[in-house]
Amino acid sequence: MKFFKKNYSKLMYIPLVLGIIALFLAFVYPGLEKGIDLKGGNQINIHFDDQKDFSLIEPTLKEKFNLAEVHISETKSINQYGLLIELSLQEDIELVKEQRSKLDYTANLETVKEQVNTTIVQPLEEKGFITEDDYLDITLAKNIPDLKAGVNELIIIANNNFTNQVTNIIKGQLDLTDDSKIQIREVAPTLGKDFVRSSAKAGIIAFALLVAVILLFFREIIPSGLIILAAVFDVIFALAGMAIFNISLSLTTIPALLMLVGYSVDTDILLTARVLKDKTEGPIDSANTSIKTGLTMTITTVSTVIVMLLISYFSQLLVVFEISVILLCGLVGDVISTWTFNAPALIRYAERKNKNRH
Repeated sequence: MKFFKKNYSKLMYIPLVLGIIALFLAFVYPGLEKGIDLKGGNQINIHFDDQKDFSLIEPTLKEKFNLAEVHISETKSINQYGLLIELSLQEDIELVKEQRSKLDYTANLETVKEQVNTTIVQPLEEKGFITEDDYLDITLAKNIPDLKAGVNELIIIANNNFTNQVTNIIKGQLDLTDDSKIQIREVAPTLGKDFVRSSAKAGIIAFALLVAVILLFFREIIPSGLIILAAVFDVIFALAGMAIFNISLSLTTIPALLMLVGYSVDTDILLTARVLKDKTEGPIDSANTSIKTGLTMTITTVSTVIVMLLISYFSQLLVVFEISVILLCGLVGDVISTWTFNAPALIRYAERKNKNRH
C-alpha cells in the first residue's frame, strides 16, 4: 500500500495544526518551566530504608519559609527509598541580597551601619535566620571594609541557617535520625543564567553546523531548509511533551533536546537524498520507498526508548525517565514532520524541478 498518492499535499495540514497546538502547550498553557538548576534554588536529596509519608513536607515548607515553589519527587530502588526536594530561592533572603547591592559605602561608618541594620539585619532577624551573636561583627566594625565583609558573612550565615531549618523540618516530618543520608546542592541565580547562556550558545552552534553540513551536501536551499524546519518541529513537539508531563527545562533535559536534533535529521536526509538523487523512480515512488526504511529506523529507536522509559519509571531513575519522555515525544514529532510535511513539500519541489527541466 502506497502512503503518498496524488493528493499528498493535503497531508501538510496535519503538522500545521499540530505545530500550533504544540506551541500553545509549550509556551502558553500549561507552559514550560525552568528547573532549579537554571533559575536558582536548592536541591535536597534524601535516602532512607523504609517508605515514608511525605505529604506534609511541601505545604509546611511553603508556609513557613514563604517559598514560591517546592517540588518533591519520590525515588525508589530495590532496597532503598528516597526523595528529591527542589526549593525555589527564599524571597526574604533574596530581597536582602538586593538591598546589599544598594548600600552606599561612600557615606560615613555610622550612617552605613544604620542602613545595614534597617535593610539587612532586622529583616533577617525577624524571619529567624540570624541571631544577635551572628551580627556582632557588624555592630563592632571599626571601618567600612570590615563592615562590608561582615554584611557578606551575615548573608552566608542566614542562608546556611535557612538550609539547616529546612533540613530539620524534613527530618522531623520523615522521622529521620541525624546520621541520615542527606545531600544538599545550592544553585545561585547567576550560575543558572550562565547555564542558560551556555545552553543557548550550544544550541545555536549545533544548528549552524547542521545547516552548513546539509547545505554542503545537497547544495539546494529549499530541501536544506525543509530539513531544518523538520528538526525545529521535533524540538517544539518535545517541548510540548515536557510541558504536558511537567518536566522542567534543566541541565539534564537540554542535552536530550540537542540529541533529538541530531537524530531527527537522519530520516529527513534519507528522504531528501532518495527523492532528489534517485533518477530511477518518480518523486512519489521514491518517497514511498523511503517511508518503509525511515519508519523501520524510527520504530527501532522508539522501541528502545520505550524500554528505557519503562525501566527508569519502575526503578525511579528520574533523570533517565525525563530524557526518555523527551526523546519519545520528539520521535513522534519526527514521524509527523518528516512524512506529513517534509515529504509532501519535497515531492512538490522535485516535480516542479523535473517539469522545468523538460
